[in-house]
Amino acid sequence: MSIKIIPQQLEQQTTNSIVRKIPLLFYPLPNTLYIHRAKRLQSLAKESPLSDYLNFCASIAEGQANIVKLKPIQMDLADALHKDQPPLSLDALPLTTIWQDYLTLLLTSFAQTTSEIAQTIEQLQQNSVQQLQDKALSLLTGKFEQVAGNESLFIWSALSVYYSQLASQIKGTAIAENTDKHWFCPVCNSLPVASVIQLGNNSGLRYLHCSLCESEWYVPRVKCTSCDNMQDIQYFSLENELAAIKTECCEACHGYLKILDQDKDPHIEVVADDIASLILDMKTEEEGFVKSGINPFVFS
Repeated sequence: MSIKIIPQQLEQQTTNSIVRKIPLLFYPLPNTLYIHRAKRLQSLAKESPLSDYLNFCASIAEGQANIVKLKPIQMDLADALHKDQPPLSLDALPLTTIWQDYLTLLLTSFAQTTSEIAQTIEQLQQNSVQQLQDKALSLLTGKFEQVAGNESLFIWSALSVYYSQLASQIKGTAIAENTDKHWFCPVCNSLPVASVIQLGNNSGLRYLHCSLCESEWYVPRVKCTSCDNMQDIQYFSLENELAAIKTECCEACHGYLKILDQDKDPHIEVVADDIASLILDMKTEEEGFVKSGINPFVFS
């Protein structure tokens, strides 16, 4: 099962009554999302060996929050919803240069920083509009190796502010489809960061969290989020079977993705906690598994 977004006036009924009752998709709330992420990163940094990097990421999240507040974007997405592609994918909505204004604001927010970060900022500021656009398109099409990791972090952060705002404005209905593309975001066609088991009205349901537009979409549990395999799924954690953060590993495709359980830790924030638990990635990869998603703060 995968998820497709259609205009609200074309809403169709699914044939599965169980699936119909499950919220298939949540659009992001950028006005609060980045603020919450920054606070979570700062909290995790207090007792982490990665404290310096987590605080750096918190600074970026704070910059993203300020951009949403100071330079919000509005765009008519009606035409994109009528195309047979995720509405914010490049096939449905070509990339404008608006995101570059966000990058400029983000880069200038780092007045005092390390020499390494300052050098990266200077390099990006020397890029032409076309050079930045080419780098953004390389990242959006999965050609991560074509852009330096330290530059990718800033570019992706600016793109995220752009796409999360657009995603929050979509007036479309999510329906279930019988295709094999559920591991790509139905809103922008990007890879997930990790999956999260939610609290509240959706307690126990698992959603993948988009690394770009910050939307979340439903995927059944105990199922590989890369190949649909439902057998020989293993779980690794740094603690025990009751750990809030685990890696879900598939013996069929040898892919893995983190699964974060808010019922066991209600303070979990997907991107922040994924970074803070990088040691779990290292241990999982030592077992021969390869991560099937990306974290916007960890480009290798």
